[in-house]
Amino acid sequence: MSFAKTAKIAVAVIGFGLCTQAMAENPLIQTYYSPDPAPVVFGDTLCTYSGNDEGGSFFTMHGWRVSCTTDMVNWTDMNTLILEAGDFNGSAKKNGDWASQCIRRNDKYYYYVTVESTRGGRAVNVAVSDKKEGPFKDALNGKHLAGPNWDYIDPTVFIDDDGQAWLYWGNPKLYYCPLKENMIECASEIKVSDMSTFNGKYTEGPWIHKRGKKYYMIYAAGGIPESIDYSWSDSPTGPWTYKGVIMPSSEPGAAFTVHSGIVDFKGRSFFFYHNQKNVKGGGYSRSTAIEEFTWNADGTIPTIRATNNGVVKPIKNLDPFVRVEAETKAWVGGMTVNTSGGYTIIEHVGAEYGNVFLTKMNSGFYTKVRSVDMGDGADRIIVCTRGNGGKLELHAGSENGALLASMNIPSSSAWEEHTFDVTDAAGVDDLFFVVKQGGFDFDYWYMESEKTAVPQTAYKGVVATVPGKIEAENYDEGGHNKAFYDNDRENQGKVYREDEVDVVDISDSKCGEAACTGYAIGYTQENEWVEYTINVAADAKYNVVANVATAFETSAMQLFIDDKEITESVVLPKVDSVWTTYKEVEIGSVELKKGEHVLKLLITGAYLNVDWINFVDPNAEITALKQVRFAPMAEGEFNVFGATGKYIGRIDLGSATSTQGMAASLKRAGYASGMYIVRSVTNRTNALRVHVK
Repeated sequence: MSFAKTAKIAVAVIGFGLCTQAMAENPLIQTYYSPDPAPVVFGDTLCTYSGNDEGGSFFTMHGWRVSCTTDMVNWTDMNTLILEAGDFNGSAKKNGDWASQCIRRNDKYYYYVTVESTRGGRAVNVAVSDKKEGPFKDALNGKHLAGPNWDYIDPTVFIDDDGQAWLYWGNPKLYYCPLKENMIECASEIKVSDMSTFNGKYTEGPWIHKRGKKYYMIYAAGGIPESIDYSWSDSPTGPWTYKGVIMPSSEPGAAFTVHSGIVDFKGRSFFFYHNQKNVKGGGYSRSTAIEEFTWNADGTIPTIRATNNGVVKPIKNLDPFVRVEAETKAWVGGMTVNTSGGYTIIEHVGAEYGNVFLTKMNSGFYTKVRSVDMGDGADRIIVCTRGNGGKLELHAGSENGALLASMNIPSSSAWEEHTFDVTDAAGVDDLFFVVKQGGFDFDYWYMESEKTAVPQTAYKGVVATVPGKIEAENYDEGGHNKAFYDNDRENQGKVYREDEVDVVDISDSKCGEAACTGYAIGYTQENEWVEYTINVAADAKYNVVANVATAFETSAMQLFIDDKEITESVVLPKVDSVWTTYKEVEIGSVELKKGEHVLKLLITGAYLNVDWINFVDPNAEITALKQVRFAPMAEGEFNVFGATGKYIGRIDLGSATSTQGMAASLKRAGYASGMYIVRSVTNRTNALRVHVK
């Protein structure tokens, strides 16, 4: 994200009376083909993992994807591909990426997928990530968890109430094993269920669900075309008792293969499946759909019919006064499909550095966001875009409904925010972002009102002072793109603060020879930034030192005051191959003016952890000099002080590390006769007295 501040553009719009559209739509994911849905609940978020159909004459799938929701009607594309067969260290062939399921344990996300083995046959592989949206990495270093065997497809997994994890898979048999605590190995031999108990219905695509004391096995049944049937048991290992059909094979828009999943979320129950109703959809271009249902009083599952409506009532309304991702939507219209190369691919979602956005939006393209609660009214809307520019309209109720704002998007090579006035935007309504002229990418949007706008202020009201040390984690309050910009939507460190900035605990790290304390900002990506309100005590030239950790040679940062650069982009030297070693690094010397200012720390090279930034007044360094050791030093850059400790300047003494050599270098640099104290810029514990004659 560009660090540029908002450029406000006032736009005249037409007032109107709001109307409410309650209708939802199936399939629930339109921006890619999403076969074999695998829903899973992570706290207040529900995600559905899927394959990535690319059409053609067979099941062409290059990788897996995931979308998430907090309200059950608006879904967010979390990335493009989160995992591919090529990520399994040579154990999986390209284009064998079939059904999958994800589960969380011990703050790790384990992803079980079907691959075609390079040794022949199919197999179940497992990948792991620290984040639900990945990226996922091979957990077994090129080994299969199960297989190869042509029967080994469609894994499903769950953790029982006693903590035991179970994995099931297979076509035409149902295989299973208990998993070890590490979640990547079977704890005992693989077993085959007694298939006679399934009434001859089981085919493939198993899904395990527990409700109360009953274990439900839901599966594709009956051969081609498939229905969705289920059996139940009092044990995770069976025997299973056949209970009937959940969704018949004859439903309108049904694909000839099916795959399903059931979850309970926020006191409500939801049935996921796929159909071929998406744009250019078909038997090899399938998309996730959803139906809400109520369990029968006796614990059985009712017959569920496929609808175009999906979930009608949201879990909650959407808050437009916080950042909303452009890829968060209930419906997308006006899409185009790339059919080159014999494949059918929807290409309206892009990702860079973990940041996801809408792209390739032509005239007529629109997204619908459901149940947006604008409260007493919004005064303006802010959109973040880049590209050649274009025109975007905001409508209520439908894509042709009452006009809220007309937005002429300027061209920009970097991501920038643009602000537009809105009129009569109040209450709860469905909003439609309609592209009238394409040519730009769309990252996110949010609304503001005079009542809801949060001013940028110092963290906890404490203004940082210069000279002095500024703790990196104490960036200003005010929210995204006011006090900070972060590429993703979660605090990956999960400590100290609850906004989007990635703050990490460094108490288990080393700062020089001592243990670190407190926190640092981490997981940084290029173009992320944080700001600090500071008060500079006096006009002066200050030396800047930062305490950082990085395992890369390309990590870099740059400093700004009041949006004006005060340093160039500084590439930081690699500190260590691990992220638990911090080192003080000289950033340079900067001229600052007395008074209150805003300091910006911009990440210009990714993967840099910053603990603190210290602004040091060289004129006050006499106290520090009194405590340093006077000893020989290595070559390099040195700060020069007078005999009383007053800072004079900085000089590169090169290889002149002897007293005589330093004296000669100082004299050549124009220093007058007298006694000087020199101290290495990088080694601040040693100093040397030098007499210039």
